[in-house]
Amino acid sequence: MNDVFISYAHIDDQPLTEGEKGWITQFHRVLEVRLGQLLGEKPNIWRDKKIQGNDIFDEKIINAFKEAKVMISIMSPRYMKSEWCLRELNEFYREATESGGIQVGDRSRLFKVVKTPVDPREIPEHLPPVLQSIIGFEFFDFDADTGRLVEYDEAFGEKARQNYFSRIYDLAYEICGLLKNYGGGGAAEVEAPETSADAKTIFLAATTTDVQQERDRIKRELIERGHRVLPESNMPLVGPEMCDFLRDTLKQCDLSVHMVGARYGMIPEEADRSVADLQNQIAAELSRESGMERIIWLPRGVVAGDDRQIDFIRRINEDASTHAGAEIIEESLDNLKGYLLERLKPKPKPAASEPPAVGQAPAAANVYLICDARDEEAIEPLEDYLFAQGFEVSLPLFEGEESDIAKAHRQKLTFCDAVLIYYGAGGRSWVEMKVMDLMQAPGFGRTKPLAAKAVLIAPPEDRRKSRFKTHFAEVLTQPGDFDAAVLAPFIAQAKPAN
Repeated sequence: MNDVFISYAHIDDQPLTEGEKGWITQFHRVLEVRLGQLLGEKPNIWRDKKIQGNDIFDEKIINAFKEAKVMISIMSPRYMKSEWCLRELNEFYREATESGGIQVGDRSRLFKVVKTPVDPREIPEHLPPVLQSIIGFEFFDFDADTGRLVEYDEAFGEKARQNYFSRIYDLAYEICGLLKNYGGGGAAEVEAPETSADAKTIFLAATTTDVQQERDRIKRELIERGHRVLPESNMPLVGPEMCDFLRDTLKQCDLSVHMVGARYGMIPEEADRSVADLQNQIAAELSRESGMERIIWLPRGVVAGDDRQIDFIRRINEDASTHAGAEIIEESLDNLKGYLLERLKPKPKPAASEPPAVGQAPAAANVYLICDARDEEAIEPLEDYLFAQGFEVSLPLFEGEESDIAKAHRQKLTFCDAVLIYYGAGGRSWVEMKVMDLMQAPGFGRTKPLAAKAVLIAPPEDRRKSRFKTHFAEVLTQPGDFDAAVLAPFIAQAKPAN
């Protein structure tokens, strides 16, 4: 029985340079190697290398995809115009549906690889309905400066080559998971994944294609660590049905993660919002009802070109009903991954505390007072007051190698009891970065929540400072000279209980 059947248009295997291998031939070879590494044995991948468009659709081809566990359809403009390719696609779908099902668990047996984007007007009407719910694996991108199409091929440079192999890895990983769970005799069986008492159920929201690769990597990391990732099946494509599905699914979850890109995405039938927007809306509603924790991630420096997406990102940052219960992380994927995995680690059981020995004072709480180097003199009254209140006070390093300064900053965020950010001479981007560091502290190794965290808005005054808001720390305002009364809420939270 074939593991994989590759359906493609022969023109897409013509090499760009004389003497080089064609794109499909190279794709076949690399997938076979990578899938073999993951499976531990060589996979049986079948594709026709000879038959042309005017040949007879014979029993050899029919039997090849009848016996295949998986079909990969390599989409391109020519593929959509090929009667032969479309027949392979529809026949495989029909055979799979009749002989055990088109899905194995949450994975479709039909994989869509988009080599070259297709004009929506050229897509035939009679295609398997499952294709509408498959985002697929895109092997191309658009140059941000020129807008030109760049296919993932080493002929287009090192970056395109790296993207190509990264995408092959993701595809091979998904196929490997399906093949391992594929039952004999054509029946689709799913092995129950091994879970531990510490495993969590995470809703990983469907994304737009520009961040689909990042979602695939996060999903793989979570599953490999034993967590359950929902949804496990394709979502309905009609708005009201999708909303009901999302509510039922999210109620099972410990955490929801929403990865928001530059594109607004598809709007389901009978809905007025995109899939990403709907998922976030319903997750926010459930968070307000049940306290479900959420994370919203935006790639660092994301720029949306669609007015609807610009509005969605604005609402995420400014509208309390849109970001209800969520931590907003605008960082690199690696930082998100590190933060997420650290957050999901099982919490260590607190050690039994022993009372201090007779005559020994209880340990003082440590306040990390973060300020810009230009405010080092201005914060002296504040530093003295905190010390007088019984706190140990630590400050950032201002001199030395940049790597040493960053390392010390992370260590202090990891081990302090409370954080006070002094917003004086530093700019808006500076204070936002420091608040972001608070959110990422678990990724640095922090294992317990901060007793108190606050931003103290100090002179010099300006309009942007007066409008500063954040949900991740208390905002205190010191309009003139240092006033101890302003710190009362912070002091009350930061002092250890007697």
